[in-house]
Amino acid sequence: MGQARLTRIDAAGEMVAAVDAFRNEANAVLESLDMEIRRALEWIHHDRHDHWNHEVRRGWDRITEARIQLQQAMTARRIGNHDPACIDEKKALARAKQRLEIAQQKVEAVRHCAREIDRAVDEYRGARTPLSGWLETEAPKALAVLRRMMDHLEEYLAIHTPGGGSAGTTLAAGIEQSTPTALPDAATVNPDSCGELKSTVQPFSASSDGAAVNPGTIGPANPAGGAP
Repeated sequence: MGQARLTRIDAAGEMVAAVDAFRNEANAVLESLDMEIRRALEWIHHDRHDHWNHEVRRGWDRITEARIQLQQAMTARRIGNHDPACIDEKKALARAKQRLEIAQQKVEAVRHCAREIDRAVDEYRGARTPLSGWLETEAPKALAVLRRMMDHLEEYLAIHTPGGGSAGTTLAAGIEQSTPTALPDAATVNPDSCGELKSTVQPFSASSDGAAVNPGTIGPANPAGGAP
């Protein structure tokens, strides 16, 4: 491997800041998505599930009550062998049966939606695993390598710049202030001393491709809406 000529040592500092900012932003986004997923799962598996199963039980109770009222009305209003119409009681029984049917349909819809959401969440979590692994293990390694590279470059300047240690101190201050600092024209650095950087940063490009997930496939969790 050949040598690399560096003209701005502060470029390494800018790289450190960019990688660190990306790591923080990506972690924040993933945490936000996890929170939304937990809310969606809680809503479909517990809120809607419990609500519509409760409505089914209430539906059966309403039907039983409506039948009793109809039977009592028919007994009280019977004249001879002629059965009374009892129109209102029969309508109440029909409404109770209709409400039970709707509740049963909602139970089935919730069950179907829960399966779809679980499958979408599993796909998302599988796709984000490489990115999460990079953020957790590889990004800190890459940052450590970049910081060691900065230390080596500062030591190099302290040795090869006239004025010795004072040049290195001035350079370090320039990096903290993010102001470009030029290296001597003759300065060359052997990348072999920093070769671990390539192997450390490389997993990021591979992992980022797998993390592109459209959260819209999960569907919005809308406890106030009518679906399901």
